[in-house]
Amino acid sequence: MSRLIQLDALMRDAGIAHPGQLPRGMFADSNQHARVMNAWTPGNPSIGGMGFTVSVFEQISARAFDVLYPEILYTQWIPAGAVDTAISPGAKIASVRVRDWRGKGAFRAAMGKDIPTVGIAMNKISVPLEAGGVSAYADLDDIRSVAAGFEGMNLLTEKGAAMRLAYERHREFTFFYGFTPLGFDGYLNSAQVPQTTAGTKAAGGTTWAVATPAEMVADVVNAITTIVTQSKGIHFPNRIGLPLAQYMKLAATNIGGTSGSLQNESVLSYLLRTLPAVNGGVPIEIKPLRYLNDVGVGGTARMIVETVNNDTFYIPDAVPFNMLPPQDHAYATHLYADYKFGGLLRPYPRSALYVDGI
Repeated sequence: MSRLIQLDALMRDAGIAHPGQLPRGMFADSNQHARVMNAWTPGNPSIGGMGFTVSVFEQISARAFDVLYPEILYTQWIPAGAVDTAISPGAKIASVRVRDWRGKGAFRAAMGKDIPTVGIAMNKISVPLEAGGVSAYADLDDIRSVAAGFEGMNLLTEKGAAMRLAYERHREFTFFYGFTPLGFDGYLNSAQVPQTTAGTKAAGGTTWAVATPAEMVADVVNAITTIVTQSKGIHFPNRIGLPLAQYMKLAATNIGGTSGSLQNESVLSYLLRTLPAVNGGVPIEIKPLRYLNDVGVGGTARMIVETVNNDTFYIPDAVPFNMLPPQDHAYATHLYADYKFGGLLRPYPRSALYVDGI
């Protein structure tokens, strides 16, 4: 039996049609690159290698405990409609048009000799595309052992799943942090998004660690007001992203006040209930995001207040994750996957605001 036939048989036995058709996984949280690669998560079971010794009196359970990694999040932070999958696989650059309709009517004089003329201007914004890839290999002897039933896991299929996870980690990192060598902007650190600092607190400093409920509310309301006023009412924010600790404080701190009901209402609940009144009637989602802890100026915690819809984000996706046919070489079978995408574009950067120092 050839190794290609072995691969097909192993995957068929596992009920998986293709290694690329596997669910997204989890990944570690350390700092930037390590967050989306193999940083160890405290509290996981220890792993010393690919093999272990089994006693003749020992039964190995069918149950297995996977090393746990925090969830891949990038698909939850960009609307599905903002991902452009209609880009040609052969394209090197994806561009979107920008249009401006200019002109204003006026009262005309007799005979209509002073009628205003409208104009239409058009330009483009370009986003570079770059191909990516990931690979794995299995030695002939390992494949032979699996086929003969001596190894407990489906080696090539599991490596295909690990490749898909590696792709997801790459997308995760690029979405949140960008990639400067290719000019890819990041969600957390876009140079186009305005930045400000949280208000000074009565206890000193700007952090929410020393903030009163009223001071935390003020930081949020001021950020919303800044976006609405600077956009002349075009953009009304509908999402607030917070570091984990700040989100937990909002949820665990009571708003207080003279009313008995307010004494038992968290700041988070109060904001969700009252913000639409100061935000043009638009409800706001408040979400925790673990990456925001130290991405502000000077390594401070950052809050992101933003308007989220299909027009405020754009990502070109030319080639989805694609497992290539296995390739035999010498004593190994090599697996390769291909994909191609571009960086994040915020067509309306003033629809968002970074608030640092919380």
